[in-house]
Amino acid sequence: MKFNHELNPPEIEHLQDLAVRLLRHAGEAGCHETDCIVMVTNFVFPDGSTFPYGIQWADDLSALFASGKKSIKVVDRALYKNLLQKDGISAKLQNSEPAARWLGKQFNASVVLVGQARVIRDTIVELSARFLNVNDNNLIGPSSEVNLQVTPSTEDFSPLNGLPSPPTLPPFPDTVNGEKVYPVLPKGAGYPTCYFMPPPSMTEAATSANYSGTILAEGVVGTDGAVRAVRITRGAAFGLSELVVKTIVTWKCKPAVLDGKAIAVVIPFEVNYHSTRQI
Repeated sequence: MKFNHELNPPEIEHLQDLAVRLLRHAGEAGCHETDCIVMVTNFVFPDGSTFPYGIQWADDLSALFASGKKSIKVVDRALYKNLLQKDGISAKLQNSEPAARWLGKQFNASVVLVGQARVIRDTIVELSARFLNVNDNNLIGPSSEVNLQVTPSTEDFSPLNGLPSPPTLPPFPDTVNGEKVYPVLPKGAGYPTCYFMPPPSMTEAATSANYSGTILAEGVVGTDGAVRAVRITRGAAFGLSELVVKTIVTWKCKPAVLDGKAIAVVIPFEVNYHSTRQI
């Protein structure tokens, strides 16, 4: 029978009720009272985007878990958000099961909580969440739900990609490998060209998650054509950023030339990964 919200308004509860229900069944996902570390991801809409309320509810739920049973530890949400920023992990990717488990492993978590929000009315939101075991794909806790009364606000429900603004990177050092570094290509200089560029491979975790995305980096092409001081300007999860750096430093290029002499200059690099299906 179809539920009529107009005739049968949903029961309004609190985030505390969701926390109690989730912990009641946490053992089914492998979260045992004697040894359990919980990581909470941001709540997302059905389309995979997060929103200010979704991030705040995840913060609040983490605090509720931390203030409950002393045997259960909670991953610091600030550390979690920093990792999202560093690796450029979107909200949609965060809540895919392979990515959520990979994120949990970075913090030695036992289980990861993934949750979804659905607007029932302008002032009522249904939250549903479940625990995933980080190391066993077959251990998944049952979904728990709660209806929250909220203050309607366009800003609080505005879709976000789940990432704060990227930090400003410091300038490159004046010299690298004993050579003066030009932060940008000088006027009149010939642009360096790379002729040996083996592509970085996919990590096992990225393959499991069918990751697609672009990693941006920059590095110094020296007078000998070697690439040094590579750093990521927009990264990716699953260890791909680290792999890209290790790969780019093996590339060989023809250096930039100014007034007939080779110079060392900072240039951008772009690495694209494509999966067979979209997450």
